[in-house]
Amino acid sequence: MRSIQLFLTVLGALLLASCTVGPKYVKPSVPMTPAFKEPPPEQFRESKEWKPAEPGQPLPAKWWEAFGDPQLNALEEQVAGGNQNLKVAEAHFRESRAMIRFNRAAQFPAITVGAAASSIRDSDHQPYLPTNLTSTGNFTLPFDLSYEIDLWDRIRRTVRAAREET
Repeated sequence: MRSIQLFLTVLGALLLASCTVGPKYVKPSVPMTPAFKEPPPEQFRESKEWKPAEPGQPLPAKWWEAFGDPQLNALEEQVAGGNQNLKVAEAHFRESRAMIRFNRAAQFPAITVGAAASSIRDSDHQPYLPTNLTSTGNFTLPFDLSYEIDLWDRIRRTVRAAREET
């Protein structure tokens, strides 16, 4: 009996240790093009005098008109109505953020509550029964708590994959 318990414990530990969902994500490295085999020169790196911008006042709504270029004004008017790629990219970004929040919700317990009330009143016109009216009431408050233990990192990997899509 003791040897069977030991065997089942060792077997269970081996099964739990051997189950992984997939390999860990490794961000691919971008190969350097032949023209840029060496690191960038020092003039392209940040200087020691760098500081964040501190604008004194907000930009006007049509900031490009400050340059006084009619061609820039014409191009900006074309972009305002026709730049659908930016709108699509922003929609994809919002969608990926929503998917991250949706997948992260599985990491936490789910609690549901639903209240119900009912009332029953017996009719005065029942055959073979006394005529005194009776009514009963019923109030229910069901409470449910559910939580999935993430033993094999399925939920964490789903969240990580959703983050990588942003």
